[in-house]
Amino acid sequence: MKKYIPILLLSFILSGCSLSSLNETASSTSEAYTSSTNQDSLNQTSSSAQHLESEENETMTNLSIKVGNEKFHATFIDNATSRAFKDKLPMTLDMDELNGNEKFFYLSEKLPTNTERIGAIQNGDLMLYGTDCLVLFYKSFSTSYSYSRIARVDDPSGLAQALGRRGVVVTFELVG
Repeated sequence: MKKYIPILLLSFILSGCSLSSLNETASSTSEAYTSSTNQDSLNQTSSSAQHLESEENETMTNLSIKVGNEKFHATFIDNATSRAFKDKLPMTLDMDELNGNEKFFYLSEKLPTNTERIGAIQNGDLMLYGTDCLVLFYKSFSTSYSYSRIARVDDPSGLAQALGRRGVVVTFELVG
């Protein structure tokens, strides 16, 4: 009988340790979940505030893009590249065709850049490639290239048809 007492005591001690370990694990998991949930909530609130601020900045001045008899309105992105581009307006450019999805023109002066890996080009994006190549996209596609955002056409339906399949004269001017 005396042999069983130390074994029983040892099993009680070990089961107490493992229960304590389980409680600590559950407690730390709960704290991690709460912390993660709170952080996600803060991130969503911060992201929403940044999105609203971004929308306010974007709607300050608009851009008119004229192709033949068609006019398209675009909203500027608020950055150094778009501000420098605005300073050059109005301008009329003879833009060349490239890849069946974009028109481009090499500007005579370099603009400041805010280069980022875009990932996906959207129909109606107006961007700067490098420091001096203005690009107006009329089809959406994935890309690994980096660009500086300038503006986005608000309603790009009909843009591809207006730009056509060859070089085209495009006028950019401020409105509002």
